[in-house]
Amino acid sequence: MGAHGAAGVAVRQAGRRGKCAGKGTREHVGTPSLDAPGRQHKVIAAIRGSVIARGTDHVVVEVNGVGYKVFVPRHPSRDEVLLHTHQVVREDAQALYGFETREELALFDLLIGVSGVGPKAGMAILSVARPAEIASAIASGDAAALARAPGVGKKTAERLIVDLRGKIGRVAGEPASGGPLPTDDDAHAALVALGYTASEASAALQGVPPRERASPEERIGAALRAAGRPRVAAG
Repeated sequence: MGAHGAAGVAVRQAGRRGKCAGKGTREHVGTPSLDAPGRQHKVIAAIRGSVIARGTDHVVVEVNGVGYKVFVPRHPSRDEVLLHTHQVVREDAQALYGFETREELALFDLLIGVSGVGPKAGMAILSVARPAEIASAIASGDAAALARAPGVGKKTAERLIVDLRGKIGRVAGEPASGGPLPTDDDAHAALVALGYTASEASAALQGVPPRERASPEERIGAALRAAGRPRVAAG
């Protein structure tokens, strides 16, 4: 092959490589953009269906013949479920995190918004405590209670308290505190952290067992049932 022939082959090969490179660039540009590292716009906000399988940390929910793997903090008590979900889309994986109440979902969103706290840690916290208990721990600065969750150390628990103490009550668009709090009443502080004003929290606690006869968690639960409305809501 002469010099001109060899040059022609080289040019054609280079041209083909250029087309391939151009195609790869276009495919990369077409990849969905991420709002934050590893996270994309939420697509699946809720899922309703039948639980057909249960794993250690997840359930499989069948919807119209399709099974969705949903990570849960605790297993639903029934097989017919409605789960409020948080969807995470990464370049190498997708995951659905499901919750039976909007309150749990809202708290999960807040927890993973703290630096160094990922979905795994957020689910671990929600697996060992109910929302009212988590709010009580944050409001009272009880890092040990939060650190009971697997994989959550003391430093992470303290960071959660510092970052969320004044934010939980604002999930519903209200100030975290409506006035001075009685520092010796964890139930009152927890209700305020959940979004109640100080006066609303005091009213909700009227008629529930006093501190001498019930734990803070029992008093919080009774107050929420009496009020009939959790104040933490999805943003």
